[in-house]
Amino acid sequence: MKLTQEENFFPNLDSILPQIKKIPLYSVDDFKKLNKTHGVYPGLRSEPLIISCPILHQFIINLILQKNILKAGDWHIKSFLHLRLKEHETKDWIHEDQDEYSALIYISNTNLYSGTKLYDKNENVINDIKFVKNRYVMYSSNYKHMAYGAHGSSIEDGRLTLNIFFNRINNGT
Repeated sequence: MKLTQEENFFPNLDSILPQIKKIPLYSVDDFKKLNKTHGVYPGLRSEPLIISCPILHQFIINLILQKNILKAGDWHIKSFLHLRLKEHETKDWIHEDQDEYSALIYISNTNLYSGTKLYDKNENVINDIKFVKNRYVMYSSNYKHMAYGAHGSSIEDGRLTLNIFFNRINNGT
Protein backbone atom coordinates (compact mmCIF):
# COMPACT_ATOMS: atom_id res chain seq x y z
CA MET A 1 0.00 0.00 0.00
CA LYS A 2 1.42 3.33 -1.05
CA LEU A 3 -1.47 5.77 -0.54
CA THR A 4 -5.03 5.46 0.74
CA GLN A 5 -7.51 8.31 0.91
CA GLU A 6 -11.04 8.26 2.30
CA GLU A 7 -13.54 11.06 2.65
CA ASN A 8 -15.85 11.43 5.68
CA PHE A 9 -13.75 9.21 7.93
CA PHE A 10 -15.72 9.92 11.10
CA PRO A 11 -19.47 9.19 10.80
CA ASN A 12 -20.31 12.53 12.44
CA LEU A 13 -17.15 14.54 13.10
CA ASP A 14 -19.00 17.68 14.23
CA SER A 15 -20.55 15.79 17.15
CA ILE A 16 -17.13 14.83 18.61
CA LEU A 17 -15.19 17.95 17.60
CA PRO A 18 -15.90 19.87 20.85
CA GLN A 19 -14.38 17.00 22.86
CA ILE A 20 -11.38 16.73 20.53
CA LYS A 21 -10.66 20.44 21.02
CA LYS A 22 -10.45 19.92 24.81
CA ILE A 23 -7.40 17.63 24.53
CA PRO A 24 -4.34 19.47 25.97
CA LEU A 25 -1.67 20.44 23.42
CA TYR A 26 2.03 21.08 24.06
CA SER A 27 4.99 22.60 22.28
CA VAL A 28 8.21 20.59 22.03
CA ASP A 29 9.70 22.83 24.74
CA ASP A 30 6.74 22.19 27.06
CA PHE A 31 7.28 18.44 26.65
CA LYS A 32 10.95 18.85 27.52
CA LYS A 33 9.94 20.73 30.68
CA LEU A 34 7.61 17.86 31.58
CA ASN A 35 10.55 15.45 31.08
CA LYS A 36 8.77 13.64 28.28
CA THR A 37 10.32 12.68 24.97
CA HIS A 38 8.20 13.35 21.95
CA GLY A 39 10.38 13.98 18.93
CA VAL A 40 10.57 17.24 17.05
CA TYR A 41 7.60 18.93 15.41
CA PRO A 42 6.33 22.39 14.57
CA GLY A 43 3.19 23.54 16.31
CA LEU A 44 1.42 21.98 19.26
CA ARG A 45 0.77 18.28 19.85
CA SER A 46 -1.05 16.19 22.41
CA GLU A 47 0.37 13.38 24.42
CA PRO A 48 -0.36 10.06 22.72
CA LEU A 49 -4.14 9.71 22.56
CA ILE A 50 -3.88 6.35 24.31
CA ILE A 51 -3.00 8.54 27.36
CA SER A 52 -4.76 11.86 26.73
CA CYS A 53 -8.00 10.49 25.22
CA PRO A 54 -8.08 6.68 25.13
CA ILE A 55 -11.71 6.58 23.96
CA LEU A 56 -10.86 8.60 20.84
CA HIS A 57 -7.77 6.46 20.19
CA GLN A 58 -9.86 3.27 20.34
CA PHE A 59 -12.62 4.83 18.22
CA ILE A 60 -10.07 5.65 15.49
CA ILE A 61 -8.65 2.11 15.59
CA ASN A 62 -12.14 0.61 15.39
CA LEU A 63 -13.01 2.75 12.36
CA ILE A 64 -9.76 1.79 10.61
CA LEU A 65 -10.52 -1.90 11.20
CA GLN A 66 -14.17 -1.57 10.13
CA LYS A 67 -13.12 0.14 6.91
CA ASN A 68 -10.48 -2.54 6.17
CA ILE A 69 -7.81 0.11 5.72
CA LEU A 70 -4.99 -2.02 7.18
CA LYS A 71 -3.85 -5.46 6.12
CA ALA A 72 -4.51 -8.20 8.67
CA GLY A 73 -1.95 -8.50 11.44
CA ASP A 74 -0.93 -7.12 14.77
CA TRP A 75 -0.14 -3.42 14.81
CA HIS A 76 1.29 -0.93 17.26
CA ILE A 77 -0.67 2.27 16.64
CA LYS A 78 0.25 5.70 18.00
CA SER A 79 -2.07 8.66 17.58
CA PHE A 80 -1.79 12.37 18.43
CA LEU A 81 -3.76 15.56 17.99
CA HIS A 82 -1.67 18.20 16.19
CA LEU A 83 -2.32 21.93 15.76
CA ARG A 84 -0.36 24.20 13.45
CA LEU A 85 -1.06 27.90 13.41
CA LYS A 86 -0.04 30.62 10.95
CA GLU A 87 3.00 31.33 13.15
CA HIS A 88 4.25 27.74 12.53
CA GLU A 89 4.07 27.91 8.72
CA THR A 90 7.80 28.39 8.12
CA LYS A 91 8.92 25.88 10.76
CA ASP A 92 8.16 22.63 8.90
CA TRP A 93 10.56 20.66 6.71
CA ILE A 94 10.53 17.76 4.26
CA HIS A 95 11.01 14.56 6.24
CA GLU A 96 10.29 10.84 6.51
CA ASP A 97 8.64 9.21 9.51
CA GLN A 98 10.29 6.26 11.22
CA ASP A 99 7.16 4.11 11.12
CA GLU A 100 5.76 1.66 8.57
CA TYR A 101 2.73 3.81 7.73
CA SER A 102 1.64 7.35 8.58
CA ALA A 103 -1.89 8.72 8.44
CA LEU A 104 -3.63 12.04 8.87
CA ILE A 105 -7.22 12.92 9.51
CA TYR A 106 -7.90 16.57 8.70
CA ILE A 107 -10.13 17.79 11.55
CA SER A 108 -10.66 21.53 11.12
CA ASN A 109 -12.56 23.28 8.35
CA THR A 110 -11.53 22.68 4.75
CA ASN A 111 -8.69 24.91 3.58
CA LEU A 112 -7.59 24.22 -0.01
CA TYR A 113 -4.46 26.35 0.56
CA SER A 114 -3.32 23.79 3.12
CA GLY A 115 -2.48 20.11 2.94
CA THR A 116 0.34 17.62 2.77
CA LYS A 117 2.82 17.20 -0.06
CA LEU A 118 4.49 13.87 -0.81
CA TYR A 119 7.91 13.88 -2.47
CA ASP A 120 10.09 11.44 -4.36
CA LYS A 121 13.68 10.67 -3.28
CA ASN A 122 14.87 13.82 -5.09
CA GLU A 123 12.31 15.98 -3.25
CA ASN A 124 10.13 16.57 -6.30
CA VAL A 125 6.43 16.88 -5.41
CA ILE A 126 4.60 13.73 -6.52
CA ASN A 127 1.29 14.30 -4.70
CA ASP A 128 -0.46 17.29 -3.14
CA ILE A 129 -3.20 16.20 -0.76
CA LYS A 130 -5.55 19.07 0.01
CA PHE A 131 -6.78 19.77 3.54
CA VAL A 132 -10.44 18.70 3.40
CA LYS A 133 -12.30 18.36 6.68
CA ASN A 134 -12.74 14.73 7.76
CA ARG A 135 -10.43 13.39 5.02
CA TYR A 136 -8.29 10.39 6.01
CA VAL A 137 -4.97 9.91 4.22
CA MET A 138 -2.57 7.02 4.86
CA TYR A 139 0.78 6.53 3.13
CA SER A 140 4.00 4.57 3.47
CA SER A 141 6.17 6.40 5.99
CA ASN A 142 9.19 6.18 3.71
CA TYR A 143 7.59 8.83 1.49
CA LYS A 144 9.19 12.16 2.12
CA HIS A 145 6.45 14.60 3.05
CA MET A 146 5.70 18.00 4.52
CA ALA A 147 2.63 19.82 5.77
CA TYR A 148 1.97 23.21 4.27
CA GLY A 149 -0.55 25.98 4.72
CA ALA A 150 -0.57 26.30 8.49
CA HIS A 151 -3.23 28.86 9.26
CA GLY A 152 -5.29 30.55 11.94
CA SER A 153 -4.45 31.85 15.39
CA SER A 154 -6.18 29.31 17.69
CA ILE A 155 -7.63 25.83 17.83
CA GLU A 156 -10.87 27.33 16.49
CA ASP A 157 -9.40 28.35 13.12
CA GLY A 158 -6.01 26.60 12.92
CA ARG A 159 -4.82 23.52 11.01
CA LEU A 160 -5.94 20.68 13.26
CA THR A 161 -5.10 17.08 12.41
CA LEU A 162 -5.08 13.67 13.99
CA ASN A 163 -1.71 12.07 13.21
CA ILE A 164 -1.48 8.29 13.34
CA PHE A 165 1.58 6.04 13.04
CA PHE A 166 1.48 2.29 12.39
CA ASN A 167 4.14 -0.36 12.96
CA ARG A 168 3.63 -4.08 12.45
CA ILE A 169 4.35 -6.09 15.58
CA ASN A 170 6.86 -8.82 14.86
CA ASN A 171 5.62 -11.99 16.52
CA GLY A 172 8.87 -13.75 15.79
CA THR A 173 7.35 -15.64 12.86
